[in-house]
Parts: sequence; C-alpha cells; structure tokens
Amino acid sequence: MGPLLLYYIPFLLGNVLKSFATPTSVRKTEMFTKSSTSLKRSFSMIENDDVEETASFTPKTSIKRIQENLNSWRSPNRHQSSSRKSLPAKVETDFHTSSNDAYDKQSQYRRRSYPLSKSPYHSPATKRNFSSYRTDQTPYSPGQNALHQQKRRRFNLPYYDAFDLMSLESESGFIDSHCHLDFIFQRQNYEGTYAEYQKEHENTFPKSYRGCLAIFCNPFTFSKKDMWGKFLEEENVWASFGCHPHNAKDYDDHVEKSLYAALEHSKVRALGEIGLDYSNRNNCLKTTQFEVFRRQLRIALEKQLPVVIHCREAHDDAMGIMKEILPINYTIHLHCFTDTWEWAQKWLNEFPNLCIGITNVVTFPSAESVHEVAKNIPLDRLLLETDAPYFIPKRGCQGMRWSHPGLAIHVAAQIAALKSIPIEEVFQSTRNNTKRVYNI
Repeated sequence: MGPLLLYYIPFLLGNVLKSFATPTSVRKTEMFTKSSTSLKRSFSMIENDDVEETASFTPKTSIKRIQENLNSWRSPNRHQSSSRKSLPAKVETDFHTSSNDAYDKQSQYRRRSYPLSKSPYHSPATKRNFSSYRTDQTPYSPGQNALHQQKRRRFNLPYYDAFDLMSLESESGFIDSHCHLDFIFQRQNYEGTYAEYQKEHENTFPKSYRGCLAIFCNPFTFSKKDMWGKFLEEENVWASFGCHPHNAKDYDDHVEKSLYAALEHSKVRALGEIGLDYSNRNNCLKTTQFEVFRRQLRIALEKQLPVVIHCREAHDDAMGIMKEILPINYTIHLHCFTDTWEWAQKWLNEFPNLCIGITNVVTFPSAESVHEVAKNIPLDRLLLETDAPYFIPKRGCQGMRWSHPGLAIHVAAQIAALKSIPIEEVFQSTRNNTKRVYNI
C-alpha cells in the first residue's frame, strides 16, 4: 500500500487544488463527465471479463469454427464454399439449425419402415393380429404403382405359430405343387443332390413335407436332360415342362421338338407353366405370346396333360384363348394367383376342374386381395405352392434369402388362420386336390 499511496498523492493534490481554482458550475460538469466515463469503463471491463472467462472454457478457434459452420449451413452454396465433406441432403435437413426434427414423432416414422413397438414374434400379447406397414410389396402385388401416393397404414392378418410348424406331425402332409428346383440350385450355386439339400436345410423342411412338383419353364433347359434328369431321380419329385411367357420370343420348332421329348419322361405330370403376361416385366409382344400359348395348349390337349397357367394382367385374353382350344372341363392349375376374389370367381366358374394355387404371398400383411381369396375359396379348389425360390414367408424365416418347397407349410398355416380351421383340414383337402390334378 505504501508505494501506491506515494504514487497517487501528487495526482490527488493536483486535482484538489484545481477544483478550488475552477468555478462551481464547470466543476460539476466535469465531475458528471468523469463519472459517465468511469461507468462506461466498468461495463467494458465486465464484457471483457465475460469474454475472457468464456474463452478460458472454449478456445477462440472453436468459437470461430462453430460460427463458420453455422454460416455454411445457412449458405445456399455451402457445398461449394465449404472445404469439409458435406452430409447427404436427407441428413442435412435433419440437422438444420432452424428445423431440427430429429426427435419428432412424424420423422421417426419417416425414417423407419416399421413402428417402434416390438415385433409380434417376440410379444405374446400381439399373437391375435399381425400388423405391418405396406413396405413388403411383392412384384406381383396389385396397385403397386399407387403405393407411394398413399399414406402408410396398418394391415391386420390373423396370427399363426410359425415356430411349431417344423415339428408338426400330419397324417396326410402336403405337397408343394409348384416350385423351380433348377432356379433354387442355380441361385445358391448348389452342386449336390436334392436329398443332400434337404438334409442341409432340415431345420426348415417340416416333418409333414411329402414332395414337390418341379416346374421347368426355361426353353433352353428342355434338351438338358443331364440337368433336370437328376432331380427326377429323387423320390417324391415330379415334373412339368412348358415355355414361360417371358421366353415366348425364344420358342421355335427346335424348342418344341425338345419339349415333346421332355414330356415323354415317366415322372412328367403336366405341361407348364404357360400363359400370358402383360406386366412391365415381360418384353415379349402380345402376338408372340398368343401364338406360343396356343401351340402349347394344343400339345397339352394332344398329350392329355393338365396345364399350369401363368396369367398376369391378361385374364380376359387368357380365358378366351383357353376356351377356344380346351374343353370346358379340362384340368387346370392357375398358378400363383394374386388378383382379386372377383377374378378368382370368374376363373372358377368358367372352368369347373380348375384349381387356384396360392403362394407365401398370403403371409404378407399387405396382400389384402390374396387374403380375401384365401378366405372365400372352397377347399376343394385350392392348391399349395411356394413358387420357390421366390416369396419367403413373413414368419419364422428370418435370415433366409431364397425359398424352397418345404416352406409351403406356411401357406397352409396362414390359410387355416384366415379360415379359422385346423391346419390338418387344409392338408387333407389340398393333398386330395393335388392327387386329382396331378395324379400324385
């Protein structure tokens, strides 16, 4: 304190002497000015202290970087002006400073295909109804193009226990009436036998499985007996040959000759799958499809073989051509039906010996038209099929990439749930239908 007093004493004495020499009015004005200046200095010191205190916790470089980042988000040309890697547009909107909706309920459902509730597989309380959003559409689901214009909504589907199906004992069992064993082996690069394949996948082949009808619809495979012949050497495997409408442009006299030869095999039970396909998946001309369809129907009539029909968005034309060539009571399998119950009724009424095949599309919660068909179709007009390797069931098959004939049990289980009947009743009826149509 001593040195400070000695330092300030000359200034204090000078100010006192000056105040006595100055008039009172001038002295008051100077005092007011000095007090205002001191107040300003005090406020500036407080501001500086706050800045310094903040700087002690956050470096100036960090503050500058935050300000630059905020400015870059607001800038319309932020991708060009900023040297950092930009986030995708969808993420940028989520983290925009003026509209951070990361925890908004609507944005939760926008970023998730399914709600946040637990899956019915793990919740016993939800066993009565299985609900989902319309995000599991198949290529064959009707009205698929309009889905993106509709709001997501829930679909209720009766529950069935998928985990006890593999060990289910059945007196009659079931037969998969339509599958593609050659496609299954090609897609999985499998080189063993079908018996070995069943052993390797025994966890998903149920005890009630009794066999399958293998469809060979690629015209280039008709002459490759060394390929399809090994499947027919297996027990409880039968066959059907026919040119798919997607391959109609490849059908010629040479293919027809090889088709005749393949149909001579003792385990052949039908001709197909054949038909018409007007969907955007098929690039064959309608006139070409008409010609190939007619030629193969005449072969089936000549050989007295049932026909397996593929029909997509072509019901009127297909029924018209079939009524031209086939007798009204001809044996027909309308395969993988995914249209409405009204169209199903027309087919059933036009051909009294026609059976409709339903695949695992019936297990998809959004396939409402197929659910309606499964509820209303008489059991004596129904066939079970997988169309494997396509259409994996929605229950009990997590992690599977391709379907196989053993999974037709899920079709039976879902139909039984929709009709509120025991699954054994579905087994018995469809087994009788398979025997009547294919003699197996």
